[in-house]
Amino acid sequence: MRYRSGLLLLMLVSGLIAGCGEESALDQLAQDASVDIVQPPVDVSVPKSDALDARQIQMWSTSCALCHVNGNAGAPIVGVAEHWQPRVTKGMENLLRHTVEGFNSMPPLGYCMACETEDFIAMIRFMLPDQSKGNSMADLGESK
Repeated sequence: MRYRSGLLLLMLVSGLIAGCGEESALDQLAQDASVDIVQPPVDVSVPKSDALDARQIQMWSTSCALCHVNGNAGAPIVGVAEHWQPRVTKGMENLLRHTVEGFNSMPPLGYCMACETEDFIAMIRFMLPDQSKGNSMADLGESK
């Protein structure tokens, strides 16, 4: 009985260690599968005011603010033109894509799992420097 328990424990530990390898068979299958994810087009040209509603303020303060208030992990600080200018010139569509998919240290969805596309657009516009806020999306470098 003791021998079987020891053997069972050894097999369990071996299985756990093997599972900690670089790639599992499932990971390899997922990489080998060539599935294109089709996302619906997003209308980033919808005009938004710079003000966030109460729900968006709550979401912003528990997600975006964690990094964008003091620049944690290289995040552009709210309203600081020199931080936002290189990003703004690439267009709102690009800013939105990086927000949703993640980019560099920016986590996917910016830690806001409850946010909708319109919320992300409003929060991005809220964080932009004053001279960019009044511009149309085309002025923000949106690619067509």
